[in-house]
Amino acid sequence: MWSTRGPPTPVRRIQEITGGGGTQFSLETSGNLTALRQAVDSIQIMGECGMIGAPAFGSEIGLDTWGLLLGRKIRGICEGDSVPDLFIPKLVELYRQGRFPFDKLIRFYAFDRINEAVEDGEQGRTIKAVLRFPD
Repeated sequence: MWSTRGPPTPVRRIQEITGGGGTQFSLETSGNLTALRQAVDSIQIMGECGMIGAPAFGSEIGLDTWGLLLGRKIRGICEGDSVPDLFIPKLVELYRQGRFPFDKLIRFYAFDRINEAVEDGEQGRTIKAVLRFPD
């Protein structure tokens, strides 16, 4: 599935880091179909890719069917699929340990800068735009 020819790609970099095995899990949050394909391609046999990002309705993606036959899974995740009473305290603890850089994932915008927030998200300048409303 992985090619060693051509320019470096995120999947090839993951292959290098993992010694060719891939990751056990990947998570795609952008809704970008190229990123989704890379997230799927980066998982190991019996690995699982979670898909949170929402591409446009009707979007399709080509996948290596042998990758799926070897036990790889793709799982759509709607609104977290978690138990908030357990998950949120775990995320807070990971943040306190410096293992979940939540503050690097978000960027705050005043509500009157909503167009800038949307553009920054579309251009990849921020992962999660958070609007603040005036008091």
